[in-house]
Amino acid sequence: MKVMTFNIRVDIPGLQENAWGDRYKGVSQLINDESPVIVGMQEANESMIRDVMQNLSIYDWTGEPRRRGDEGTPIFYRTDLFTLLDSDTFWLSETPNEVGSMSWNTSYPRVCTWAELSLIEGPNTRFRVFNTHLDHMSEEARVQGIKLIGETIHRLNQTSHLPFLLMGDFNDVPSSKTFQYCEKELQLKKAFKTMGENIEDRLTFHDFKGDVQGEPIDFIFTSQDVMISQSKIIRTKMEHGYPSDHYPVTVEIELK
Repeated sequence: MKVMTFNIRVDIPGLQENAWGDRYKGVSQLINDESPVIVGMQEANESMIRDVMQNLSIYDWTGEPRRRGDEGTPIFYRTDLFTLLDSDTFWLSETPNEVGSMSWNTSYPRVCTWAELSLIEGPNTRFRVFNTHLDHMSEEARVQGIKLIGETIHRLNQTSHLPFLLMGDFNDVPSSKTFQYCEKELQLKKAFKTMGENIEDRLTFHDFKGDVQGEPIDFIFTSQDVMISQSKIIRTKMEHGYPSDHYPVTVEIELK
């Protein structure tokens, strides 16, 4: 199964260059071309989701915005392959059930959406997907936010231990405390290989410039019981330019 994480850059009213109206068809086209079975989006508000869904007929989605009318971290899934069993959105704060809540010097409310899915052709095959967008300013917010996500994963696994994916825009690099927590404390596998690229050419946030040299901040992690075959940074440029200021990342996985 191919899965994707994709920060699609929130729609900013009045923006002329790289405006959402010129980009949303490219977002849909890229997803259709890559055909992932799961997509974790970041910076997507409800009107943007409606735009994208015009051309994503075999997908549905789940998730709540960080505030009413604001962006969120929705999870898209193929309705011909999966049944949505459960889902929730929680806030990365000291009060995770409080809509719009903020802690740890975060610049904006930050959320994580999770979904539990089963295969239609094999209902006993279940797994979870966690999709998040960590703060871009406060290291404390990123570290505390990922710890809260880890606690939520642990709590859900106590009820029913399932394979899982953790994806999103981490706003941090592989040497960071955030990344190290995922690898060492959560014991996750990093689904990120260069696949024929130079190790220096891993940039995922390119600010619509198309650069490649630098460190990634968009990642997909998996639990130990998920097999990873390959991963790739998708650098497709569309007719009107790049569909986002982030390159999406795809990973091909297999559930053991």
